[in-house]
Amino acid sequence: MTEEVVYIANVEPDIYRKLQQHLDTLPIGFPATTSGVEIKILKFLFTPEEALIGINMRFIPEPPIKIFRRVKKYGISLEQVEIVLKRMYKKGSINVTRIQKEDKEIFHYHNAFLAVGMYEYQLHRMTPEFYQNFELYMDEAFRDEVASTKINQLRTIPVEESITPEHNIASHDELKGLLDRAE
Repeated sequence: MTEEVVYIANVEPDIYRKLQQHLDTLPIGFPATTSGVEIKILKFLFTPEEALIGINMRFIPEPPIKIFRRVKKYGISLEQVEIVLKRMYKKGSINVTRIQKEDKEIFHYHNAFLAVGMYEYQLHRMTPEFYQNFELYMDEAFRDEVASTKINQLRTIPVEESITPEHNIASHDELKGLLDRAE
C-alpha cells in the first residue's frame, strides 16, 4: 500500500521554528538553542505539511474535524488532514487517543512531548544522526527544560482510594537479625 502524498501550497519557510515555538508552550517545552539542533530534530520528525498541522494541534486530544477547522484556510481537505494525522502517528511525532463510541472507534490526536514521547516513538526508525542530534539537544537545552518543569511526567495517581505513606524504619534488632541470617 502506497502512502498518499499531501501537499499544502505556501508552507512558510520558517515553519519548523514556528513548530518549535508551539511545542515550547507544552508543559514540558521544546526550547530553542543557539546551534539550531532542535530544527534538525523537527525536520526528522515532521515534513513541512506535518509541521503545519502540528502547529494547529493542541496538547488536549481532539478529533480530526477540530484540527481541520484550523487548517482548512490552507486549502487542505478533512480527508487529507486525516491522512496526515495517521502518518504522523505512525511516524511517532504525535499521540493518539482511541475513544469507543457505540460500535465505532474514534481517534483523537494531540501533540506529544519530545520525551517521554516522540524520542521513544522513534525506535523503529532511529538513525545515528537523529540520536546524535538528540544527545546534543539534551546537553544544550532539553535536559534543563525537563529538570526545571514543575510538572512530573511520571507519577502515581491513586484511583478511588487513598495511599497512606508508611515510613518503616527497621530497629537495631531487626537489622541484626537480617545480617545474622545473611551469613
